[in-house]
Amino acid sequence: MALTPETLPRHELAGLHVRVVESTDPSKVGIEGTVVEETMRTLLVATEATDEAAVRASGATREQGDGVKRVPKGGTTFEFLLTDETAADRKEAGTTSERADSAGSTREDVAYVTVDGGTLLSRPALRTENGAEHRWQ
Repeated sequence: MALTPETLPRHELAGLHVRVVESTDPSKVGIEGTVVEETMRTLLVATEATDEAAVRASGATREQGDGVKRVPKGGTTFEFLLTDETAADRKEAGTTSERADSAGSTREDVAYVTVDGGTLLSRPALRTENGAEHRWQ
């Protein structure tokens, strides 16, 4: 199954660019980077200052990597960046070609998909096998 805005909750999230748009924990809002690992209840996000290859290769826990943030899925709204062919159809609910905070700079080859973290609350393997409900914002 292709990674599209509609099927995003049913796919592996590691490797996708993500930004925290809303959270019950105000300190998490604005965290942005690449998802390096996913657990049942959290996403580990390597911020731009982090060398993702070094984090993956390290024997230490991911939290010990400088710039890696653990973000809870529950109570959080995420904005994922999809590129190239996955961004082709931006007409679907929950997608846009520009960020919520952008000043009108649109790119034709990207789509920003907003997902309620509650839809991602499950073991990644089970979520990708069984599918997930779509709760777009």
